[in-house]
Amino acid sequence: MKKFVNIIKFIFISILSIFILVFIYFFISNKLFLESKNESNLSYLAQNKTDVTDSIDEKLFDNDFYKSKVFLLGEIHGYADNQKLDKELLFFLNRKLGVRYYIAEMDSITAKKINIFLEDSLKDRQILKEVVLAIKKRIPQQSSQELFDKWSEIYDYNQKIADSLKIKVIGIDKNFDDNSKESRDLAMANNFKNTIKKLKLENEKFYGLFGYYHVLQNATENGRGTFASELKKSNIKTTSFVSYTIDSEMYMPKNPQFPTPENEKIDWINADGPLQLVKGINDLKELSKPNTITLFKLNSQYSPYNNSKYLINVKSRIFGENIVPQNGRFTTDYFQYVFVLRNSQALTKMK
Repeated sequence: MKKFVNIIKFIFISILSIFILVFIYFFISNKLFLESKNESNLSYLAQNKTDVTDSIDEKLFDNDFYKSKVFLLGEIHGYADNQKLDKELLFFLNRKLGVRYYIAEMDSITAKKINIFLEDSLKDRQILKEVVLAIKKRIPQQSSQELFDKWSEIYDYNQKIADSLKIKVIGIDKNFDDNSKESRDLAMANNFKNTIKKLKLENEKFYGLFGYYHVLQNATENGRGTFASELKKSNIKTTSFVSYTIDSEMYMPKNPQFPTPENEKIDWINADGPLQLVKGINDLKELSKPNTITLFKLNSQYSPYNNSKYLINVKSRIFGENIVPQNGRFTTDYFQYVFVLRNSQALTKMK
């Protein structure tokens, strides 16, 4: 009996030791990847940041910014504050530049429905619910009450502005019955360019919200093209914003592939770990405050991000794949602005 107890103790201690070693490995590995605060980066960022409260502050936007034809916001799906950012960027660009075409990561059928909603003299909540449910088929983490509320507010905004400025949606994603072998990103780029020709929108500017990877303006180490990189190949001047979260909750709808908490919220997918790591995020964390949204400009003339790979080098422990820039490419070759979302709530199910 004593021998059996000793064996059980040995097995327990061995398993516990393995867990401790794995934890220490991940802790040290994460810390080394994120790196400590960089004084050169901090000095630059302190002069090139602004807080986002109820609207977008334009102080970080120069003449070159306004020359862009396409403006893109890239998000990790599931965070409520991204819906707020999407709305405020759209409103800002509409007021400042007359941007009225919203390009969306949705198919043309869904876009047609949302345009019917936006153009109706009465707010048809049933059509909007149908849109939110349709989006669930492709992006489950985006289908939410906050998405519904955002489009409801865009409808209200549309009612107050001139017809020449009213917002319309262009769905550029593949339709579900599209069996072509071209990638989603290439299909979106082609659909976008074809729509410009078809509707004679060559003199218009555009804005849209997409998943993070789609707005990167160059291929990464894996060599796959993105929507934004296809635009760049076509000499369409594009500005990309990306958003990173810290101390925030993600909406994770129940699914058979991944165990989800009962409340469908998780708080361990943030830019500073433990399961997603953005190299250099500690510099932005140092210069932002809890419960805020902060915008950082990365592409000023003497920016260290023009010649470094901080913020574009991303390690994923579970979801997706690592993002590694190609040799000779630097951060601002991929995006020019970063939003840091601190303590964002998760999106919630539509009521």
